[in-house]
Amino acid sequence: MSWHSRVQAVVLATALAAISVRSSAIDTPRGEQKRQAQASAAQALACLRRGEDALSDEARLSAYREGLSLAQQAVELDAANVDAQFALFATEGRVLLSEGVVPNPVNLYKARSRLDHVLELDPNYPDALAAKGGLYRQLPWALGGDLEKAEDCLTRAIELNPQAIGARIELAATYRDMGHPERARPLLEKAVDIAKQEGRAQRLHQANQLLAEIERSH
Repeated sequence: MSWHSRVQAVVLATALAAISVRSSAIDTPRGEQKRQAQASAAQALACLRRGEDALSDEARLSAYREGLSLAQQAVELDAANVDAQFALFATEGRVLLSEGVVPNPVNLYKARSRLDHVLELDPNYPDALAAKGGLYRQLPWALGGDLEKAEDCLTRAIELNPQAIGARIELAATYRDMGHPERARPLLEKAVDIAKQEGRAQRLHQANQLLAEIERSH
């Protein structure tokens, strides 16, 4: 189940409940603590999606910061919650990038460690596999970049979540980098279709932009 589906399921389940996190986790029964963690994680993932769809840098950063705060809260309540751990990885990374922090070996190591932990909790978490594939594609060889590993992770992510848009765009970019643009086009055309169906304007723009780039180059 993708984090988009997880968000919808949790939000529906908690829509009628007032969510309040106590200041001390020790005073909260474990079952309630886990429920509060899942609710905060779902809200963090919703902020992540809102940031991805935002039309301005200010709105994007605001959504990511809110998501980061919620993710930290969720992890504090339940460190074994995979949605919380993924939200922490994703929102923290996007906040850094949005604030213009230049990637360096230290924060790259931290990000990869967080992502590896998500996959230890759930080896079949689609968005974590997509993120892992993105790192393998984007990093230089000296820092662990590997196009074949990127292909494996991204292909698996799409198998687990057939509605994945970002993973398709990233896999298409991987095939472009491998010198196989003919394998990229069908992925991007499908990404465009899904983005239109789901009203994901930013994703639609990304897919069309890469498709146009490939058409111009080949």
